[in-house]
Amino acid sequence: MERLEKAALCEIYALNGVGRSALFKGLSECGSFLKLYQSDVSVLQRILPPQAVVDLVNRRRQSSSWHALERLEAQGFQVITILDLNYPSYLKTIHDPPFIIYCAGNTDLLTGFCLAIVGSRKASHYGRSMARKLGEELAGYGITVVSGMARGIDTEAHMGALNTGTTIAVLGSGLNVVYPRENQALYERIIMNGLIISEFPLDTPPDSKHFPMRNRIISGLSRGVIVVEAQERSGALITADMALEQGRDVMAVPGPVTSKNSWGTNRLIQQGAKLIMDVQDIIYEYPDYEWQPSTHPIMVEGVLFTEQDSEEAEILQLIEVDGIHFDELLQRTNLDHGTLSSLLLKLELKGIVTSTPGNYYVKIR
Repeated sequence: MERLEKAALCEIYALNGVGRSALFKGLSECGSFLKLYQSDVSVLQRILPPQAVVDLVNRRRQSSSWHALERLEAQGFQVITILDLNYPSYLKTIHDPPFIIYCAGNTDLLTGFCLAIVGSRKASHYGRSMARKLGEELAGYGITVVSGMARGIDTEAHMGALNTGTTIAVLGSGLNVVYPRENQALYERIIMNGLIISEFPLDTPPDSKHFPMRNRIISGLSRGVIVVEAQERSGALITADMALEQGRDVMAVPGPVTSKNSWGTNRLIQQGAKLIMDVQDIIYEYPDYEWQPSTHPIMVEGVLFTEQDSEEAEILQLIEVDGIHFDELLQRTNLDHGTLSSLLLKLELKGIVTSTPGNYYVKIR
């Protein structure tokens, strides 16, 4: 889309009450958004809501006609419309794709293989650690992890993905409105190493009605949605429902039946969602995707390992809170006695694990 056409669309889209139907009607009747923007009031009144017509006329009287686009560009943001060639094809397949996507960061990620991780804002330690672990491992395989930058599971999924790869955050507010506020540093990291998108014009505050709209984009961008923790009624389950409607895969991490945060995920599994215990369960679902081994550091239990130290990382994942016996590690790793002893010694020298009487090993971080 040419710049003037996009500038006119941005001005019209920023008007209150202008939805997809009005945009398509305007495009059909006028032939372009620039012509719609420049139309007589009588034409505008047939297409746009009354207040939008008043606002548009006032905008045209201002000295800067293309304020919306100029302001976006001044902040380094980009605009992708459904008529542009670089609009994500997977998102276009849903029944109500966003007409405009405001972007900050690497827009090439929109055309990559994406999987979403969603879950409870009030996540448990178990849920947060699982979200971060899955985010790290999926991103390490070259997958772009999509989530909503909310507290809890979303935040952990984004942070995990940034440790080993990249991520897309979909906002329920304007691109320049960080919500929650404590995620300001995460917001900046994602812009530098990933992508933040929104369908809402700049300065739009977060609102309860925006989040279901955001959720349809999270699932719409993704091949599948992984729910890590969710109560019986939660936004994560709304995302899962949308994923099913859109023909996406739904996966869920099981949790304790005594935890309210697991009732939603366990119910999803009862209803047929794929049960996920580790990243291999996810990889198995996509045999057509050329999984790329990680070339990034591996993060396990808050410790970064290089790719050359991946065996140490695998061993650390097997050591439970209350410890594990050397013989059980032998069985579970299929390593020989000498190799396992050498790797455990390296972990001890790094101050990550320690040996205890009876030939047990426990974490000390």
